[in-house]
Amino acid sequence: MVHNGIEYGDMQLIAEAYDLLKSVGKLLNEELQSVFSEWNKGELLDNRGDGYLVDKVFDKTGMKGTS
Repeated sequence: MVHNGIEYGDMQLIAEAYDLLKSVGKLLNEELQSVFSEWNKGELLDNRGDGYLVDKVFDKTGMKGTS
């Protein structure tokens, strides 16, 4: 079940990135293909010198006040 959750999270992240780059960044399809191809070459858990992103994600959930 955790595996499926990670996959769905990955798919959502890709969709959100696509939407932002397309609608806000006004990238054309050819530019989007180039961006995603370049990102696909990198490591998922990239260390940029200040630690891994995965270690910065809080391990907790909370309610936003909606029922």
